[in-house]
Amino acid sequence: MIVFKVMHNQLHNLIGQQITHDNKLCMLIEVIDDGPLLVFQCQSSKKIQHDQHGNANRRSLPTFTIHCLNEFKTDLHPVLKEILNDVEQANLLNKLI
Repeated sequence: MIVFKVMHNQLHNLIGQQITHDNKLCMLIEVIDDGPLLVFQCQSSKKIQHDQHGNANRRSLPTFTIHCLNEFKTDLHPVLKEILNDVEQANLLNKLI
């Protein structure tokens, strides 16, 4: 339980960090603990957001979600590695695997 809280705090402290993804400036806006997953919002022009039925709903900034681990669950996701230093990467990876 203590390891989860430390990991939880480490990830939540990253909220507000900015990265460049697909040549767009993006900001970490949320950490979803079940996963854990990171939600980034791109600071670009607003796009039409669809509801669960596919109907146009409103204009909002585009977002994307990534898992903290890579697809093989052997290392951190490259986007997460971009915002952590080497020591933080090693600590988080030990907690996730």
